Amino acid sequence: MIRNASVFRKSAFRIMISRIMISAICVSLLLAAAAAEVASGASNTPIAVFPLTTKSPEARRLVQQALDLYLDRVEQEEANDILRKAVQVDPDFAMGHEFLAQISLDSAEQVAEQEKAFATRNHATNSEQLVIEWYQDAADHKLISAIPKMNDVLNQYPHDKWVVWMTTWWLFQQSQFERASAIYEQSGLTDSPGLINNMGYNYAALRQFDKAFAMMDKYVALMPNDSNPQDSYAEVLRMAGRFNQSIEHYRASLVINPEFYSSEFGIADTYSLMGDQVQARKEYEIGFQKFTLPELQQILWKTREATTYVREGDYDNAEHAFQAIADYSHTRHNSQAEADTYRQMAMCEQNPKQALVYLDKAEAAAQEGKNALKIALTQEMAQILRARVEVALKMANKQMVNSTLARLSDMAESSNDKVSELAYHGAAGEVLFSERKYDDAISHLEEDNSNPFSLKVLAAAYQKIGYSAGAKRTNDTLTNLNDPTLEQALVVPAFRKCSDTPSSCTTNTKSAALKK
Repeated sequence: MIRNASVFRKSAFRIMISRIMISAICVSLLLAAAAAEVASGASNTPIAVFPLTTKSPEARRLVQQALDLYLDRVEQEEANDILRKAVQVDPDFAMGHEFLAQISLDSAEQVAEQEKAFATRNHATNSEQLVIEWYQDAADHKLISAIPKMNDVLNQYPHDKWVVWMTTWWLFQQSQFERASAIYEQSGLTDSPGLINNMGYNYAALRQFDKAFAMMDKYVALMPNDSNPQDSYAEVLRMAGRFNQSIEHYRASLVINPEFYSSEFGIADTYSLMGDQVQARKEYEIGFQKFTLPELQQILWKTREATTYVREGDYDNAEHAFQAIADYSHTRHNSQAEADTYRQMAMCEQNPKQALVYLDKAEAAAQEGKNALKIALTQEMAQILRARVEVALKMANKQMVNSTLARLSDMAESSNDKVSELAYHGAAGEVLFSERKYDDAISHLEEDNSNPFSLKVLAAAYQKIGYSAGAKRTNDTLTNLNDPTLEQALVVPAFRKCSDTPSSCTTNTKSAALKK
């Protein structure tokens, strides 16, 4: 842990890196141990079914119905309504509360239902209590204690659909894509449309698009009259850069079910990535006028709409749009969304002093902590600190760089959380690059290999040390990154343009981009 201004003094730096590596190794070993247990017992252990303990058969039936709707048909709002009925029938149904906490689209309900699940866990079996305590530890940002509980449940029920779904989805959210794939492949579950859908996304995140497309083909074949397979296929195609095919699948989804709103907004996202921001905004407005959205979905797509202005370089309209989202999040008492919106405003801001004002607002909202789980707030704070480091670098304020990076280092070391660690690695890599310590920068930036900012600097660092193959590989990854996020909008279009037309490059972009 580094607590002084000499952040990159060699001895302290190596101690800090060793501790973070030990933390990461501990997590990896815990995950690997579970994989070995599952693999060794798969052929000998009878298939066990995860229990759902309730005094009411009707409540159990409702939960099972809701889970089927959620996982295999992606009818999330209807599933949530049914889960609410189930816990009304039996308020002591701990896993009913837990499932509602995990799939609710309302941040306040997520927090409240997690508390109810934990409070009623003594009415459940030991296995159910393990799941609830796993999620509670994760919510409290205690991942080192959460992972063994997840592993224990998985070892008991390696072929149960709900356990495989819970573990693979949780690992996906932790960016543990290889581990999630291994659990699914060892489960032997090949007939669950919902798991097939999730694995399609998982393989796409690994950029194994052949496997992803195979999963989506199977998903569509299993549910030819359902909208979500078409919607999911469209999103995976978009990730692969096949925009026209993506729009065709989104429109096919809406033909099957005109009320499937994610497809309407998916079309808007795709036009934005294609560079047609006017058409993208038209599609967003069609969606907002046609559908009444849950709170988190409203915030998501309003943010995507605001990002269209960033893609056009219209930062005044972007600022107004993001401010409206921050105000809405504040009125909804959603601290994490409010903090994230101010952070994004800071990322867009050309004036570093004003960017710091937005980051102060972001940090204040995160510290207020209303209607958000601790893990979400911690991860948000890590992203805010990374943004502070980037602003401090622009200002050439070394004291701010070092003090902020030290805070982020402490957070990454203590949290045992992948998202926070990646934020630290990205920030540390950028600082080291600015100090021309390219080898050290690369060791950090390679850890954060999905973030556009880190990829851009990583490509430049490879160039600086003469590693042309690494630079070319990173360039290809970055130029083919098709996520409708603000980070992608701020980095990738300019990077692509620079790769194709070097005369259009800014100094920073030119140092990273390679001529194809």
